[in-house]
Amino acid sequence: MRGTGLNRSKRQRIVTALDVGTSKICCLIAKTSAAPDWLEIAGEQVQFEVLGFGHHRAEGLKGGMVTHLDRAEHCIRSAVDAAERMAGVIVESTHVAVTCGRLKSDSFSASVALPTGAVREDDILRVLAGGRQYAGRDKRTVLHALPTGYRLDDNAGIRDPLGMCGDRLGIDIHTVTADEVAMRNLMLCVERCHLEVTGLVAAPYASALAVITPDEAKLGVACIDFGAGTTTLSVFADGHFIHTDAIALGGNTITTDISRALAAPLDHAERLKSLHGGAFATSSDERQIITFPTVGERERGSMNQINKAQLAVIIGPRVQEILDLMRRRLAGCAHASEAAQSVVLTGGGSQLTGLTELAANMFGRPVRLGRPRDLNGLPEGAASPDFAGAIGLLLQWARGEDRLSGRAEQRFLGTGTGYLAMVSEWIRDNF
Repeated sequence: MRGTGLNRSKRQRIVTALDVGTSKICCLIAKTSAAPDWLEIAGEQVQFEVLGFGHHRAEGLKGGMVTHLDRAEHCIRSAVDAAERMAGVIVESTHVAVTCGRLKSDSFSASVALPTGAVREDDILRVLAGGRQYAGRDKRTVLHALPTGYRLDDNAGIRDPLGMCGDRLGIDIHTVTADEVAMRNLMLCVERCHLEVTGLVAAPYASALAVITPDEAKLGVACIDFGAGTTTLSVFADGHFIHTDAIALGGNTITTDISRALAAPLDHAERLKSLHGGAFATSSDERQIITFPTVGERERGSMNQINKAQLAVIIGPRVQEILDLMRRRLAGCAHASEAAQSVVLTGGGSQLTGLTELAANMFGRPVRLGRPRDLNGLPEGAASPDFAGAIGLLLQWARGEDRLSGRAEQRFLGTGTGYLAMVSEWIRDNF
């Protein structure tokens, strides 16, 4: 399995990442090259040079789900076209970040006998393929089926069993699934832009890969991505992605609260939030006056006033609600809550003034703002938490995890009803 990733890294390739969100669609086109020896020692086998970057305001989408096919297609085309013009290339395939489809996280274990007395690549791939089939029931699309731990006979804690001796191999698997219909419509929209979808990646996973450090992933960390339509959670422990969750509240909810409370146009409410908003009021906020128009009065030039403290009173309760929901979701998964020693905030909404301090108080853990990793050629405007998902897509591609389990599924399922029946029986016995 290691050899597969290494061979891929030595070939120069063009990789495209497409982050389809509620408020914006972002496209990154990058060229890969083999990492130098000192980076390979650190576990990185691929380097990226960003060739093209494009983004467009999202329409026809809600919570990352397609609600109007033509509008969503137009926005995707515009973002991809801008990136292609900048890169000077035409792309034919892309990896897509997924936030819609009610993401669901499951963890389970399976084991398989070792007929040769040693662990072969096929043994590992067979269990992963079975895990994908088990998780994909009830009209769910499997986005990830990732091994989080291995056992040989009664020996646990094995990181890489390939080639080791034993009678039975056990694997702990973490899967992430989404509603099949939502995934089919999203893929249809992308394919109408003459792009092949070569991978669907859970957006919380991609965002976290862009902003957390290897040490945080090893020690245990929760990453919260404040998007426009959704706020997502991903948890890492011992270097593995072990849990994810999402709620249908985000930055747009806060903008709507401001608009309704002040009777201000939505675009001005977004501006008030971005430039002057805070998670809580400070003593100096009462002296800072902000002006804004009222709905229907913009043409007359009449303006209203509010101070920053009053604005924080509108924003604060919704921010606390979102953080409290995330805290409860994290606490609801015992192994994830125990693993998360710290919290990293990312996404466009994470830049709200005072959010890290409020989150640290509510979670009782160290909290920091996560900015995505810098890549060669990445424009300055893309190096912000707003674009963590697209950058994380490139990093997830370099890991190559799901290509192995996807290849395993094809090899393991084979063809013929008799063989499929044996597969189903094997899954029932082992999962």
